[in-house]
Amino acid sequence: MYYKIFKTGLASQLEYRINFITSFLFSLIPFAANALLWIAAAHQNKRMTVNINGIISYYFVILIVSNITSTSSAAEISEDIRLGGLNKYLLKPYNYALYKLVLELPKRFIFIIMNFIPLMLIYIFLNKYIELKLSAVKILCFILLSISGYLINFLFDFFISLCGFYFSKVASLYNSIRVIKNIFSGAVFPLMLLPDSVFKFLTILPFAYINYFPADVLLNEVFLNVITGRAIKSFMWILVLTLICMLLWKKGLRKYSAYGG
Repeated sequence: MYYKIFKTGLASQLEYRINFITSFLFSLIPFAANALLWIAAAHQNKRMTVNINGIISYYFVILIVSNITSTSSAAEISEDIRLGGLNKYLLKPYNYALYKLVLELPKRFIFIIMNFIPLMLIYIFLNKYIELKLSAVKILCFILLSISGYLINFLFDFFISLCGFYFSKVASLYNSIRVIKNIFSGAVFPLMLLPDSVFKFLTILPFAYINYFPADVLLNEVFLNVITGRAIKSFMWILVLTLICMLLWKKGLRKYSAYGG
């Protein structure tokens, strides 16, 4: 059943495949802006722990990871709740959250396919600046952590959307949390530049597992036991967020009406 949903979503997204290239090109703007900003900072402050090559490498990998782990279902789900569109899904023999997740997956799949060549061109152009620590095991770990980062991001979106049961609109809440996620996940600046105490605190929160830790696998010599520990923590956050969403879903359905949340 879910495979058919995936195929339907894939066919639908292929009709708008040019959008994926366009959105990727727009994502190059913050990539270039952030890289240039921190390169300028590195020139001004010679005591920075990251050199120019490290900065460009970091933002190149973050560009890939953030596009893989990004989700866009929050607005659709909250609108389903607010306008009563949820009714048609409640009558169908599948889990609504899994349906939205499977429907979202083709977007990431097509992004990888459509933007492989542009990414390779960027890599070739910046090759002398990009330093990656690659191996078959590390690539496998990168894929695993990217998947868990995607699931954490999706569950955050789903959690925000479920607030639509209690509030008429959740757009401002979504935008606020998105800003927090971008900052604390390492999408805006490298988290390793923060003081050790702040960095350790951020590793307790789920945000770093969305972008920073998947990227770190390809950027640094990270031992397998450290990667395993991060994977376990990310799966624990997936479990916690899933339980929170299940609780909000059950309570929300009790107050949900056919005319909306």
